[in-house]
Amino acid sequence: MRRPPHKAVTLMLRKEVCPSAFPAGGTTLAKQKFCAFCGVAFTPNPRTEHQISCTKPACRKKRKQQANATWRRNNPGGFDERRAKVCQWAEAYPDYWRKSRASRPKYRQREKERMRLRRARVAKQDAIRRDPVGYLQGLRGVGFVAKQDAIARLDGIVDYLQFLAVAKPNDIDPATPVPLSSLP
Repeated sequence: MRRPPHKAVTLMLRKEVCPSAFPAGGTTLAKQKFCAFCGVAFTPNPRTEHQISCTKPACRKKRKQQANATWRRNNPGGFDERRAKVCQWAEAYPDYWRKSRASRPKYRQREKERMRLRRARVAKQDAIRRDPVGYLQGLRGVGFVAKQDAIARLDGIVDYLQFLAVAKPNDIDPATPVPLSSLP
């Protein structure tokens, strides 16, 4: 005995035979629901029973965050347990990652480049933290900014920061504004 076709296939075949029997926009197997996040009516996927959000990326993202928060609340030590298992496995197979990288040169090259860029970004952040004025002075001569007003603002900021770095707290009179052009 032959198995009857799926409901969606049956409806699709009926729609091709008699399109006037179906409303514009296709068939709806399920009732309309309202999205729990944006409030807009949507047709849930017929393969799911408990769909609460529409298919907009923002609503899906909120739903995923909600699901993750629920999981973390229900499994408070979940990540710790997983980390312990991974560490135990890594101790049992110490050469796994070295052999894996050796067998995949493209991956190794891609990862090497990614880490080089990451180290450069961290070094840049460290340079900014160590000497923000010097870093901004270095940017002044690069000429990477397309708009002239942005360059002027950058120059003004550098001048002001230089003034603050050189001036002592007693040298600055808050009542007297200092023109940026008179700064060293």
